[in-house]
Amino acid sequence: MAGRADPGVAPQTHPDLPAWLTERVQSFEHWAEATGTPETWDFSPQSLDTLEGLIRSRCNGDTESLAARRDAFLQGACWYIGEVVCRAQGAVWKFEPFAVKGAELPSLFGEADPSGVVDDPCVGVPGEDTEEAIYPMGAVHGLFSTEDELGNPTTQRLSDLLGDSDEYDEEEQ
Repeated sequence: MAGRADPGVAPQTHPDLPAWLTERVQSFEHWAEATGTPETWDFSPQSLDTLEGLIRSRCNGDTESLAARRDAFLQGACWYIGEVVCRAQGAVWKFEPFAVKGAELPSLFGEADPSGVVDDPCVGVPGEDTEEAIYPMGAVHGLFSTEDELGNPTTQRLSDLLGDSDEYDEEEQ
């Protein structure tokens, strides 16, 4: 049986989530400056393409992105990805740590063994559980996947998180 955080704590109200969100909001300006292109980060769906290029230039694969998941750059990138989804789709931030049997439940600020542990916040429909949620850190790692679950070649993009990319192009016209 898998371990979950206190089942009485809703994912939208997990006690670690407000502190993480506050830290990310307060760090955003510094994060944006550190990317070298602070004017790019306007929370538009198109800015995800720029962020994707930046992530790909800084990480050579999912092993490297997994190792750097707690670094300020990737934490800021994940917050930014989630914020774009929240603003575009009316999603909300959630956090529900999960660990396989015997593993310690992680917090957003503590170290955890990455195998068998979900220790990153997600965004999803208000009031629903996290099963259908989007995990920005998972999307970052997915950028380096070359095949899907069936072994077929694939290329994942951050803009895929918003569904049909034609949708947001039409909204601008």
